[in-house]
Amino acid sequence: MSDFNKETFLQQLSDVQFSSDVQNSWNILEAGVLEHAKLIHQKRVDNCQGGSAFNDWWQSCCELLAPRQMVIKGLDFEGKEGGEYIELFNKGPLILDLAGWRINAGSDGQDMIFPENTLCYPGKSLRIYTNKAGELSFNSKQAVWNNRGDAAFLFDASGELVSCWRYGAKAYDAVEIANICFDGKEKYTEADEYAELANLSSGWLDLSGWQLSAGKEQNFTFPEGAVLKPNAKIRVYTNHVDQESGGFSFNSPRAIWNNKGDTGKLFDYKGNIVCEYSYGAAK
Repeated sequence: MSDFNKETFLQQLSDVQFSSDVQNSWNILEAGVLEHAKLIHQKRVDNCQGGSAFNDWWQSCCELLAPRQMVIKGLDFEGKEGGEYIELFNKGPLILDLAGWRINAGSDGQDMIFPENTLCYPGKSLRIYTNKAGELSFNSKQAVWNNRGDAAFLFDASGELVSCWRYGAKAYDAVEIANICFDGKEKYTEADEYAELANLSSGWLDLSGWQLSAGKEQNFTFPEGAVLKPNAKIRVYTNHVDQESGGFSFNSPRAIWNNKGDTGKLFDYKGNIVCEYSYGAAK
């Protein structure tokens, strides 16, 4: 009998879904899907049902992995486009039926449950408004998303958490300045020095309008739509663009970080301090 534990595997899945460790991800996925397929196979045999190993494997893949195709893509909490909304995106190869899925807006009772025959096709998005006739909606006459910060949770029909999105105050505990590389290798300008931000959670973090500061007149503001993937890191270079680490840069012709000691500070879109990182004489 397989010793597969679905809850444990789904937690591992959250950790590896956006991981850059290819081999570890493959190992976890291969082992989990196979063990779950064995359970499906054994149940089918015990019930004297027909089928094949291929179908057992495919069913295992669909049950475990298909829901993770759907991610929260964005959240307009200010209603800039005719009403606040949350946007979902199907990034996988399968059509998903979201009937019975649920979005929670961070508080008990703030839920939207998808009706029957809500289909989302590969590469397509769905917007769920707070209150908009003729559209998927919470049907709430009051604002659902808090302008100071909030968290959104997407659950599948079985109640498993599929995707999470945080912004503002609700993202504070999930982000940190993990490192500042203050001694760049490029002479004179040290253009390759950088500050690194880390997402400590399995949810998406919206950094739109957030600001990284290295002191007076040394500020970088994250553009609209800037996000930090779950369990991931991004870098903000002094004067270098690296797409693999986010593509962010101060675009400064001079060094940003003092080699003798300095402090980096991260502010949210309202100018509130989120965290800071000091090194050298600044500690």
